[in-house]
Amino acid sequence: MRGARLGYVDTIRGLAALAVIYFHFADHLVKTGQAGSGVERALFQALTQSVDLGKVAVVMFFAVSGFVVPYSLDARSRTPVRDFAISRFFRLYPAYWLSIPMGICAFYVALGRDLPVSTVLANLTMLQQFAGIENIIGLYWTLQIELIFYGLCVLLFCAGLLQQTRGLVGAALLMLAAAVLMAFARHHLGKALPVALPLALAIMLWGTLWRRWHVEGQAEARRAALRILALIALAIPVISVLAYGRDLGFGETWYRYTTTYWVALLLFALMTTRCRIEAPLLAWLGAVSYGLYLFGPVAQEVVIAAAHAAGIVAPGHVLIAAAMLVALAIAAPVHRFVERPCIRLGRRLIAESGIPKGEALWSVARVKPWRASR
Repeated sequence: MRGARLGYVDTIRGLAALAVIYFHFADHLVKTGQAGSGVERALFQALTQSVDLGKVAVVMFFAVSGFVVPYSLDARSRTPVRDFAISRFFRLYPAYWLSIPMGICAFYVALGRDLPVSTVLANLTMLQQFAGIENIIGLYWTLQIELIFYGLCVLLFCAGLLQQTRGLVGAALLMLAAAVLMAFARHHLGKALPVALPLALAIMLWGTLWRRWHVEGQAEARRAALRILALIALAIPVISVLAYGRDLGFGETWYRYTTTYWVALLLFALMTTRCRIEAPLLAWLGAVSYGLYLFGPVAQEVVIAAAHAAGIVAPGHVLIAAAMLVALAIAAPVHRFVERPCIRLGRRLIAESGIPKGEALWSVARVKPWRASR
């Protein structure tokens, strides 16, 4: 199975990146009273108020991470953790660093907002939120969860648990229990504790089990994946009621969170099994999805500013389509001239030690052998 492409995973990535752009622009139009009327307004409200389309996409991204990332840690390598660190660094950071000056121009310079140098320097690390420093582009928070998942994968790998179904199940249960406990604490203390973090990690670990069942055909993983999925689905309304039953100033509602997570899990399960979608265009969207995700907010600001300057009043979906095209116009060359050369550089650094390269999170997914015990 070595080298076989999982094109449907690229489809999920590409469509999820577009869904994030759609959500943020639709949410902006609703909040600023520019959502129009009739069917368009009802659709925008449904996809931002009843269901959070952006979070649906993000949860699917998390599941994709679990589906792909652990396979970067190759037990056959002499230095698997070093391999993993190099491949992750050169895959995530170059495009991320490029997004920072664009974000500064779009969200600070253009709006006349001050930005301390210390905030810029902290954002260069991708660890700023851990220190309570604001993200230059709001969606950076998801990348920080990815980094935590990378660290968790390394810990499980070094302990010999990442290669075992029971180890993955134990870690997923621990994360799910942490999410419930944090939701309980958030409810009683009235503090905005990061409940989404352990819940996201549980979903990522479930994604790994899901792959071991549906790609590798492991019977033990089948039982584990179904049980963990059922527990997550049952825990979501409990977590949502406890954590988001009262708004702590973020416009939170428990029913929107519950519906959103359920929809995301259902879509991911269907799109990796019965409803796999593969097409060259969607594979390309998956390849450039990291850039689409990073530069989507910048593209939105560009379209809003251009429409305002030109005095154009257009339907919301026309503006959203324009933002998607602008994001693609940025993401495509970034993928070709920044991401791909940096990925090749990472591969060369790994190859210098004679170590096989691991799979990249945002590149076209490939099935790679993973020596795993049951």
